[in-house]
Amino acid sequence: MPYRASVSIPQHRVTLLLVENNEDVREALREILQSEGYRVLTAVNGQDALHMLSRQERMPSLILLDLVMPVMDGHAFIEHLRGTGALALTRVLVLTAHPTLPLPQGVAGRLGKPVKLEALLDAIAVHSVRE
Repeated sequence: MPYRASVSIPQHRVTLLLVENNEDVREALREILQSEGYRVLTAVNGQDALHMLSRQERMPSLILLDLVMPVMDGHAFIEHLRGTGALALTRVLVLTAHPTLPLPQGVAGRLGKPVKLEALLDAIAVHSVRE
């Protein structure tokens, strides 16, 4: 049965960047979020996300960020955004299976994995910036 959230209203024109190295998680979340009306960009790690952002006209409304990834982890990605000033142009919500990892300074919040879809959709509605 397809997922149908009763708590969210389609967020047309809201772009999300999902940075997640686990392909199954990334694709499942992408499909769900797209079905909710979001435009979803995906990246497999921080370096891939920086490359993706360099090709966009504007920053996404919200970045959903895994912290533990190969190549460039979430902490290094946030540091890069902070160093370039790009962190001031978007919000970052951390998705992590490691609840004791300290959060990088400047993130909007944290959701534990496995993520509860209702909580994720609510957090996106609260933290995303309308385009």
